[in-house]
Amino acid sequence: MSAILLIASCSTTPQTDVTGADGEQLTLLTNHMTQTELQRASQTDLMLLDHPWESKMNSEVEDDEKFTSLKDEVCLVPGIGAVVYGKPVFNALPPAGYDGGPGTVIFMNMDQQTGDTSGEELSFNNYDELKVKLRVKYDDIIANGYPKDPADEEYDCLIKLYDAVIEGRTVEIDTTLLDEYLEFYYLRGMQNEESYYWEMDDAAVEAIKDSIYEYHLYDEELDLGFVVHVTTPPSYDSSKQYPALVMTDAVWRFDDVTSLYDSMVQGKAEPQYLITIGFEYDVDGWDNEIRGNIFCNHKKEFLDFITDNMMPYLGGQYRIDYSASTLFGHSQGGVFAHYAAFNYDRYENRPFTEYVIASPAFWTPYFTDVSDYEQYKNEYGFFDRNNTYNGWLFIAYGDAEDEDYDEYYGDNDSTTEGVRHLCERLDAHGVASYKVKGYNSHHFQYVHELLLEYAQKKI
Repeated sequence: MSAILLIASCSTTPQTDVTGADGEQLTLLTNHMTQTELQRASQTDLMLLDHPWESKMNSEVEDDEKFTSLKDEVCLVPGIGAVVYGKPVFNALPPAGYDGGPGTVIFMNMDQQTGDTSGEELSFNNYDELKVKLRVKYDDIIANGYPKDPADEEYDCLIKLYDAVIEGRTVEIDTTLLDEYLEFYYLRGMQNEESYYWEMDDAAVEAIKDSIYEYHLYDEELDLGFVVHVTTPPSYDSSKQYPALVMTDAVWRFDDVTSLYDSMVQGKAEPQYLITIGFEYDVDGWDNEIRGNIFCNHKKEFLDFITDNMMPYLGGQYRIDYSASTLFGHSQGGVFAHYAAFNYDRYENRPFTEYVIASPAFWTPYFTDVSDYEQYKNEYGFFDRNNTYNGWLFIAYGDAEDEDYDEYYGDNDSTTEGVRHLCERLDAHGVASYKVKGYNSHHFQYVHELLLEYAQKKI
């Protein structure tokens, strides 16, 4: 990849327009990275497919010799639980003495909205039939919102457990050791479907890996490291300008990245850079407290990082059309996208003209405890500073999502109420450059559809 401009030092030159060698107008942003930030910024090989978060988890297991055998074997407490090569398994455990013939197991279903569980009896005539029925059950929970890769991993572990039981390869352990291991496993944040995990289809990412570039950027103001991935469009031409779709919460965005890339291949979406921002691999990006600390409590500092560090830095590697670029955020990320949309005027750098505010969780405790929380209700004083709004907003929500977090609303607006009141305020200020859409969905299930529609200009 050829770099058109590498901003290698702090600058006080304001955002400027210049003419490229081909006569195309290029906007250059001012890079405000400190010397420390510049020195720590790096482009690396694509580490994503190596699952670097797993090396952290495995190293923590290896550090405690007491549990070494649990990582290397299939261990079982009959009727209670199992540890399959380090992974706990509790659902649909094999019947006592199972030999591959007929039987009955209990499959525990979980309601993804309420967290309630219920047991379902699965009867089968032989092991092959059981494997099919279990696969169907896991496909069902994926369809109902459970992350695909953790569900597939759980199914694979369960099949390995059954194979070991049938072949007589299990090691029986006592409940005390199992309990000690589980405390170690979960308190270290090693799995529970969320810790450190990045949700993606490895095969789909592998197929486009030559178009994905990985950067590691440190922000001194936040004292945090971020992993930023830039996916260039199909038939990428480094001499051309492309807009960027910048997405927060990278741990959930790579299924979107691969689908958006395919949409460009098919000619349904215009060529654009797909940029995702995530925490470094050793940070649990699923954790709402960690997310809330950035999206809610330190939203100004995070916007500083994106506006004055990340986007100018990437602008030194790629020709980005800032006049058509978008910032996307969902839930607590939607709170941040709303903040960014109404504070862009405070910056000399303006890398975005469009903002996607999806299911903004103005009610979340991580936001309502912030000292400037109430300022969101007047768009952080934007219309006290400006007579008009020059950006474009797409505001989205799931029309069935209010029930999802009812226990947290208290005296605050629910998600859909918050969206409705935001639109009322925009109308009162004469803002016409926005669109709102409710999807037939709960809180997050619609996001994939939204991003595809947005990229395909169907919104």
